[in-house]
Amino acid sequence: MDITTTEPTVFRTSSIETPVTAQELSRLVPLHPVTILRWAREGRIPHRRLSARKIIFLPSEINAWLASNSVYAYTEPVSCVASPEERKAA
Repeated sequence: MDITTTEPTVFRTSSIETPVTAQELSRLVPLHPVTILRWAREGRIPHRRLSARKIIFLPSEINAWLASNSVYAYTEPVSCVASPEERKAA
């Protein structure tokens, strides 16, 4: 019996989800762990903050995010560089 699915999935989810770190997620999606953490900080990727330094990602939320094609919705041009004044203000 051949069972195939039409939807691409990254994780196999169960009733109890095991959260993943940015490092683990980077092995499954085409993004660097630093980019994943930056996008989480900017609100571009669904995440849960456990503490000031601990961010986790739930598989069901990541699957929904990937299905919505939000991964490719990066709106800033790559050549956008902050000026020295902007860097000092940040």
